Amino acid sequence: MILVIGEALIDLIGSADAGGKYQAVVGGANANVALALARRGVDQRFMGRISSDGFGQQIRERLSSNGVNLDYSISAREQTSLAVATIGDGGSASYSFYVDGTADWGWTEAELPSAIELASLDTKAVQFGCLAMAIAPGGLVLEQWLGGLYEVGESTLSHDLNIRSALGFERTSELTRVLRINAHSHIIKASDADIEWLYDLPVGAELDSIATDWSQGGKLVVITRGGDGATLFLNGNKLHARAPKINLVDTVGAGDTFMANLLAELDLVDALGADPIARLRNLSCSDLQRAAEIAAVAAGIVCERKGCEPPTLAETTARVAAQAQ
Repeated sequence: MILVIGEALIDLIGSADAGGKYQAVVGGANANVALALARRGVDQRFMGRISSDGFGQQIRERLSSNGVNLDYSISAREQTSLAVATIGDGGSASYSFYVDGTADWGWTEAELPSAIELASLDTKAVQFGCLAMAIAPGGLVLEQWLGGLYEVGESTLSHDLNIRSALGFERTSELTRVLRINAHSHIIKASDADIEWLYDLPVGAELDSIATDWSQGGKLVVITRGGDGATLFLNGNKLHARAPKINLVDTVGAGDTFMANLLAELDLVDALGADPIARLRNLSCSDLQRAAEIAAVAAGIVCERKGCEPPTLAETTARVAAQAQ
């Protein structure tokens, strides 16, 4: 089982030329990962603080109707977080957020399962990141909890940075926070834009030295590069998975779908679970390459659809086969 913890919010999605019209759809990076896992048929649990307001009911319906297991989600009294996503001419999304005092950030220690409870569920990996780790007070509560799980070492801990600079975070403090969380993560995923912003680098800067540093100690580091695919660093090796050719609609949920499918593929080759660093150390370059390429295909399918509509395993498998011909 893969546990995903973090935000489930409402994206108000519109285009730059839509005359101010926006559609309310369920989003949030971590909810998207859980959705992509469920669509693929992976045993998963989503642990979010979901509001009891109307938007929260919409979130629950959307996730549960797609097979997301909400048994560990919390019914929260606070209101639902909102993200306004404006789709530009090139299909990329820009975001603004309404998050003050909303449900996603109110985590308490009592709401979080123990390592023993997670072991009883055969939890192979815990996926986290994005706003859930960045916004107080809940982010620090989750960070302390994850630090404890890292010490126990019974599950692979996977951190997707998913930096949202539009919220006005201070660059230096964000870098400090990210490095602190990376220290108790086994898998670290970031976009090239995430790292460029954190280190105040120009677009297209060389990132290999940073990724290599992050991968010390046997960790897997993944840098996604949009249409240029993804680069992976593990055990001193650097691999590249190319992005498939697609008919772009928008990029909403692409990175989240990549992450979900990468984890699913790694689980198939027994690379997730207890003693995480040893499992990653034993992961062959060929298995990692294939996992990343399949994840890139799944992300490409999402980019051909409006909003985050992840593919099923059958859809991804069919596209992989078609591209191999």
